[in-house]
Amino acid sequence: LDLPAIERAEVLTDKDNWDEIETQMFLFQKGDTKMGLRYDGTVGLSRYVAGHLNDLVFPFRASQFSKRYRGERAQRGRYREFYQCDVDVVGTNSLLSEVELIQIVEEVYRRLGIRVSLHINNRKILAGIAEVIGQPERIIDITVAIDKLDKIGIDNVNKELLDKGIPAEAVEALQPILHLNGTNAEKLDQLEEVLATSQTGLKGIEELR
Repeated sequence: LDLPAIERAEVLTDKDNWDEIETQMFLFQKGDTKMGLRYDGTVGLSRYVAGHLNDLVFPFRASQFSKRYRGERAQRGRYREFYQCDVDVVGTNSLLSEVELIQIVEEVYRRLGIRVSLHINNRKILAGIAEVIGQPERIIDITVAIDKLDKIGIDNVNKELLDKGIPAEAVEALQPILHLNGTNAEKLDQLEEVLATSQTGLKGIEELR
């Protein structure tokens, strides 16, 4: 797909996390319409699929390789203008599609001769974590903080969660998950114990296995 770089601002975001996304966007006014430069490929893909529902065969596979724009401080490895490749499958819940996408990433790096370690997760597990610590509505704040674990360490992750208003008892309940160790199989076993009361979390563990 080769989709427009410019979208209506209200299409590029939603009201739930508008403040956060607006700070990352290049916005401008055209008459009475507020416009923005795309910062990822999801919005354009969603609009394309919605506009061609009667023409597409599902599952629909699409790839994009195009420039993205982020209105943040430029620094090493993070630029205001950069190329990004997206590969998506729309219209199926099959885990085979998930495997297919992982294989694509692996093959790209293998052909380039770059050795990488691929880390995979499951959103159901993340939802289960938020559920068992009593903060299901704060899943985004929780997962954004956890995602920084390797970069900033456990202490700073805990501080960020507290600064975002996550209760101290919920942060304490999260600690066994932040301290997972062992092989992948052993980590899944540990997660299964921690998420025993969350059917969503257990389903995510099953899918990862």
